[in-house]
Amino acid sequence: MRTSINGIEVPHEKNTKELIAMLNCDMPLFTVVCDALSCKIDTLSFETLLSILKDNDPYKRRVAIECLGNHVMFFRAIDDIIMCLDDKSHYVVRAAIEAMKKHRVLKSHEKIIKLLKSKDESTRESAVSALEYISTESDFDLVLNLLNDRNKRIRNTLPNVILVKANKANWSKAYAVMKDSNNSKVRLAACKLLNTFGSKTEKDEAKLFFQDKDGHVRKFSKKMIDGVNTVRIRKTSASHIQEDGTCARR
Repeated sequence: MRTSINGIEVPHEKNTKELIAMLNCDMPLFTVVCDALSCKIDTLSFETLLSILKDNDPYKRRVAIECLGNHVMFFRAIDDIIMCLDDKSHYVVRAAIEAMKKHRVLKSHEKIIKLLKSKDESTRESAVSALEYISTESDFDLVLNLLNDRNKRIRNTLPNVILVKANKANWSKAYAVMKDSNNSKVRLAACKLLNTFGSKTEKDEAKLFFQDKDGHVRKFSKKMIDGVNTVRIRKTSASHIQEDGTCARR
């Protein structure tokens, strides 16, 4: 619960009806009033915020979405906020994406995937950041293709998405694409995939990263090899040779 926004105190002490009476005001005060409404637990506060989604002012619609995302009755607003993903205002669309991302609303998947082709770069960035939370296994190839996106911020966001969505079935495909990337964050993610899913034999390939340009990649790959070697040493030391030449467990 915020006590102030941009230096203006949030009127939490007001009841819902008093807050509603304050909504006909300038934008700075409007924002803090809506924030106070988002902390109420009654239906009237929820319905008031929901009604603002139909306001002609896109900035008010954006604030309403953000506040609905914090309201205890948010899940009753899911369909209305999903409709806002088609809003003409990019500010409203991005607020809607963030709400879907925050609550991991898989129902928004189809529309957010379409927003990856938005003409607005900030909207595309928001859509990519949401993939970690709302994408499906069938989106994995799409995510890998975005590694070559023209937008640097998008390329830097994708390694985290891939690490979350990778599994035993698809990790090797991702690793093959990522290991030779010019992006050090992508190469580091490739090392992490290898460490998480690779067999002992496959992890030996981490030695290829020992001469990497990036210190984080070099450090991680060496730790990976040290870890594999430690496991092998421990397994060897777990037994000893008896006088008759056979092994016995300690």
